[in-house]
Amino acid sequence: MPEIARTIRIVSAAALMSLACSPALAQPAASAQDQAAVLSVVDRFMTAISTNDFALLSSLRIEGGTNTVERPSSTGGTLVTRRPFTPDSLKPGEYRERYWDPIVHVRGKIAVVWTPYEFWQAGKTSHCGIDVFELVKEESGWRIGNMMWTVEPDACPAVRPADPGRVRPKS
Repeated sequence: MPEIARTIRIVSAAALMSLACSPALAQPAASAQDQAAVLSVVDRFMTAISTNDFALLSSLRIEGGTNTVERPSSTGGTLVTRRPFTPDSLKPGEYRERYWDPIVHVRGKIAVVWTPYEFWQAGKTSHCGIDVFELVKEESGWRIGNMMWTVEPDACPAVRPADPGRVRPKS
């Protein structure tokens, strides 16, 4: 019986590998134009945070979009919160957010951006983490449907880029 189980595992692994390599499932490379357009939306979003331009923030988001946040829990571990994006809940402040080394995937009219970021409040680093933007291309262009991010107060030394020239948006 152990030989049968081993054979099943080998055949299953081979099947998964052939599926992963299948041209039908291969991700076509996004055009440089699509990637630039998607990152332009993320750049504008970060600039809107830094300038308290809540009208711009709202125009870059799709109505009904959500935010999902993972942050440290006061009782240990982490807490994941999911909530709708509501522009009315935004409060002005001295904020700044920058990101670097984005990974962009585009297929048809959907895109995902995964990127490390740093968030400042009142001129001081609050935290770093990972931002994930899910975008959809409408007739008017790319807009953010959903966002996820981690809040990692102690992660900045590990994720901050050694080369500040990689930081976006340029300010």
